[in-house]
Amino acid sequence: MLALRVGVLVAVLGLLAGCGEAVRSGAAAPGGGVPASRAVPPSRDALPPTGCGPKITNPVAAQQALNNARPGALICLSGPALASASLQVMRGGVPGAPVQLLSDGATVLGIDVIADHVVVAGFTAREGGGITLNGTDLAAHDNNVLNARMSGISCECSDTVIESNMVDGTDGTGIRVEGDRITVRDNEVSGSVRREASDADGMRFFGTAIRITGNTVRDISEKGYPPDEAPHTDCFQTYDSDAPPTYDVVISDNRCERVDVQCLIATGERGNPGVPNGVRSIIFRDNFCDVGGSQAVLLENYPHAEVRGNTIMGPNLYRGVYVSSGSKDTVVADNVLRGDSDVLESDEQSEPVTAGNNRNQP
Repeated sequence: MLALRVGVLVAVLGLLAGCGEAVRSGAAAPGGGVPASRAVPPSRDALPPTGCGPKITNPVAAQQALNNARPGALICLSGPALASASLQVMRGGVPGAPVQLLSDGATVLGIDVIADHVVVAGFTAREGGGITLNGTDLAAHDNNVLNARMSGISCECSDTVIESNMVDGTDGTGIRVEGDRITVRDNEVSGSVRREASDADGMRFFGTAIRITGNTVRDISEKGYPPDEAPHTDCFQTYDSDAPPTYDVVISDNRCERVDVQCLIATGERGNPGVPNGVRSIIFRDNFCDVGGSQAVLLENYPHAEVRGNTIMGPNLYRGVYVSSGSKDTVVADNVLRGDSDVLESDEQSEPVTAGNNRNQP
């Protein structure tokens, strides 16, 4: 009887989603390490206050409008009939006149952009492919992406801004970016799980001139999976095994809360080759890390990084920052670890590490 009542309650909440009431989201599928129901912020309205002509409410008409879009087009979608739509944007704009795909919070399965000069804003992408961005001069802002079957927001792009989105319950990585001159700011990522994906992380990044600032990543757990199948849950991750050189990346002023393993992990099979002389691969600065791993920051055969001014805490920490396996030319300075573990540990292959003013705090 209790299970029946819970099922009825979930169904009612789902019906209320289109009425502006509180809805629930999260990792409801078996194998998730996150509670099945968590509150989700209300849908977001990105329609311009001056209006944008007739709102499109039909999935077929919406796709036709996108197929016929011209530079500067303003395409506004609304209504519950769009919930089954997986939209493709194949026609973009020009510099200064992007194609703008906007909504007042309408639910779709997903949005796939393969074009330049496009804006996607105000959607709830739910239970589908999330939002994918492929092109130059793209923007995705004020979207909710819930329970995506792949990365919540994925970008193979350049000169792109991903801003003020909420991503929850992704199968894999909440936000994944690869390319050049990408900004990821003021987003919330939570509850990533591993179902079909290889791992469960907050954000992954690959490329150059990437800025990841002011984001919150939280509630990603390794618990609740079958034995020996738990994901390696991290807030921020990069690696060099199948990606281009990654350098000139700044990750700053972010919060990593209740994530079961690490705040930042950067690993290299080849030592992340291709970083120009005098350029930092990663600057990890002024972040708050509350994690459950042996260390909050792991650099493994990943040279030229700087870890500075971060606040680190967690119940299982052996050390705050671990520099290992040839992570040469590393700076670790001005970090605070709450507790009495060592702030920094490094191995002989990575020495010398430039360190200073790291300290413990009760």
